[in-house]
Amino acid sequence: MNQKLKDLRVKGRSQRSQSGENCCLCVKYFCSDMSSSSLLILLLCAPIVGQISALLNATVGGSVLIPCSLPVNSTSIKWFYWQEHGSEKLLFHWDKSGETQPVADEYSNRCQVFNTEFSSGNISIKLNNVSVGDDQKTFLAFVGFDSTKRLDHQCESSLQVSAAYQDLNLTINSTLNSATCTAHGGYPKPEVKWTGQNKSSGEQLKLKDAQTSHQQHPTKKTFSVTSTVSVKELQSVTCHVYNPRSKQQIEDTAVIDAPGEAHLTDHSTIVVSTISTIGVFAVLSFLVYFLYRKCQDSNQRLQPVENEEDSRL
Repeated sequence: MNQKLKDLRVKGRSQRSQSGENCCLCVKYFCSDMSSSSLLILLLCAPIVGQISALLNATVGGSVLIPCSLPVNSTSIKWFYWQEHGSEKLLFHWDKSGETQPVADEYSNRCQVFNTEFSSGNISIKLNNVSVGDDQKTFLAFVGFDSTKRLDHQCESSLQVSAAYQDLNLTINSTLNSATCTAHGGYPKPEVKWTGQNKSSGEQLKLKDAQTSHQQHPTKKTFSVTSTVSVKELQSVTCHVYNPRSKQQIEDTAVIDAPGEAHLTDHSTIVVSTISTIGVFAVLSFLVYFLYRKCQDSNQRLQPVENEEDSRL
């Protein structure tokens, strides 16, 4: 960063502080004299402070316009630049002489200005490919006018980043009488709420004592959430995943089968199959026994005839 830009920044901070002191003097005067003339003085002092910081909502992966509109045309602008507050990282730099300063790597190829609108005082900047890392950052626009004017204007905006939760999955564990809900890819941490329909009364209940945990992606910094709750004595259960920043909510409902029904059905099938097998075995055994007895009777009838023939011989 060259010395010229550093000197301009120091000058800007000094004049910003001086503007604040001037405004404090105005407020002091107004408080000591509640006349209409003092109100006029306060209103005249207000522009010295500059624009109020704007809070902007941005979505992960999307774009956000960081606004700045100057009350002068571009012919009197000597230079301006956008900077991340609390650091020397530049998003963009423009100088009437054609000299520019390099931007920080994390903002390279992500920022867009509107050159054709400089003449109308629009020096807004568009930040693309917003990430979780941009959350809670504040960006400042410093403006230098021609040699007859001082640095007397700044624009200031802060980002509030969010990402929608996706892939909601709700499963029921009949053995443990519990329900588990999962969702992924959101930011910031969500609020997970459970409701359920009572089996006997049909009343909708707010379920408590859910066990909820969060995991953050190592690079994307988005969150995954897992929540488990008891579903004992419930006919159905609903999981609600709410993003407190974007105000978006996703939910899913599952119907709960009576514990043991599936096992009872399987057991009945086994019993029926066993009875059928025993019946077939019994019938076959009876047939074998019947044939065996019949053969025995035939042999007994044949033996006297053979003895009689032998005696005749």
